[in-house]
Amino acid sequence: MASLALSLGLLYSSCAPKSKLIEKLEELSADGKLDCKDLEHFTAYVQQNKEDRSFKKLIKGGQADKIAIQGYIQKNANKAKLNIDQCGEVKTAPTFAIYLENSASMDGYVNGVSNFESVLSDILIGLNYHYDKNNIKFNFINSEIYPTEVTDVNTFFSSLEPGKPPFKVGNQFVSELNQCFEKVLSETKDNDVSIFVSDCIYSLGKGRSTQQGLILEENMTKSAFMQRLKQSDLSTCILQFTSGFNGTYYDYNNQKTKLQQAERPYYIWIIGADNNVQNLLSKVRFTDMKGYQNSYFLTGNQGTELNTQYLSGTNRIGRAVYRSQEPKDIKDIQFVNGIFQYSIAADMSSFPDRKSVLESRNYVLSPGATLVNVQEIPVHNRPALIHQNDWQRIKDHKFTHLITVKVNQKEFPNELTIAYKNSMPSWVDRSSNTDDSAISQTTQQTFGLRNLIHGVTEAYKTHNNNQDILFQIKYNLAIK
Repeated sequence: MASLALSLGLLYSSCAPKSKLIEKLEELSADGKLDCKDLEHFTAYVQQNKEDRSFKKLIKGGQADKIAIQGYIQKNANKAKLNIDQCGEVKTAPTFAIYLENSASMDGYVNGVSNFESVLSDILIGLNYHYDKNNIKFNFINSEIYPTEVTDVNTFFSSLEPGKPPFKVGNQFVSELNQCFEKVLSETKDNDVSIFVSDCIYSLGKGRSTQQGLILEENMTKSAFMQRLKQSDLSTCILQFTSGFNGTYYDYNNQKTKLQQAERPYYIWIIGADNNVQNLLSKVRFTDMKGYQNSYFLTGNQGTELNTQYLSGTNRIGRAVYRSQEPKDIKDIQFVNGIFQYSIAADMSSFPDRKSVLESRNYVLSPGATLVNVQEIPVHNRPALIHQNDWQRIKDHKFTHLITVKVNQKEFPNELTIAYKNSMPSWVDRSSNTDDSAISQTTQQTFGLRNLIHGVTEAYKTHNNNQDILFQIKYNLAIK
């Protein structure tokens, strides 16, 4: 039997309550390694507990999902390299398919050198470096999908010429956004990652008001994603970029406007199994590419357990007793002017949507508690955000954010719950409009974007049984 020596070094520190899955991993790795028999035992354990909601992310079609299990072990063991091939399992290397919408409305992004071309070439370079080139496919898409041979950056750049093959292929004047989504989603198998690039502008049918048309398109988007989610869990990361645009813009009435040197948004959708999407986002740094603006991350994996750590000296108002042996208990609280305030370090590294987790409106707290703020922890705590004594305790852990809360003595919660609702981020509304007839005045907005992303959000909410709580943090509080 091939032995897969792994030093487990679980990311979940002793300061966080351990899930059943983590406890099982610790049990199996008590000898300092994991081997193929351990993998069999862990898979059987997942299958036996398939009705437990906390096991949902590792179950597909009522069966233990071996690909998801591999991803889970890799994520929750210290840099684990679990080669399922050695255990007689199927090869799990994902395949990547890029779908570039090439309708006439996209010509302006590829007319001359632009951020758009730079970003696409960066994606191709990153994929070729981190993954098997044979597993990377490039396609154009309008009314149909048109595979093309793009193997290197030079070939890629030569392919992005308006009016010339291979960019000029298919009926470029017929491109229904929802048809594109349906085709991309149907092509996204369980071990595929699809990267769809588009300006994401709805085309409304004739004979309907703008509002009627947008509602219909939104419902079609919701239906397309729900049908695919019914087959298996998928995660979707929506990234917004801007680029120079030189060409013809077609508004919702199909009227043309010539734009020169305009900055226009476009969108990159990354769709696939959660572990594959997470792996791609960790290796190819989309947020560092030219013109990146915002992102929104949706997943079928709800109720994620965060690794957190109470900080006794950071942003503190009042006093309390905290012992590492009781990591979720804050006792003997003393108030100052009726207020007790403290901070928690949290590991949100599994949420690529770093901006949205900073928005206070997305958090729901127990009555009597108020969210002060959520901040990203700077590299090496510079500038200093965390008290030096606290920093010495946590600097070797993978904490990404600092959450500060205050508790009111008059309405004191014995259990403090901090729940994060995966609501549509505020940038979506700012970036959307319902009238693009004066596009020269609204170049930074996308027609119907709010309806589009709301449709996807509702699909995920339905898939998750109307639950939109992505994660919760709980602490027990007691007054002195």
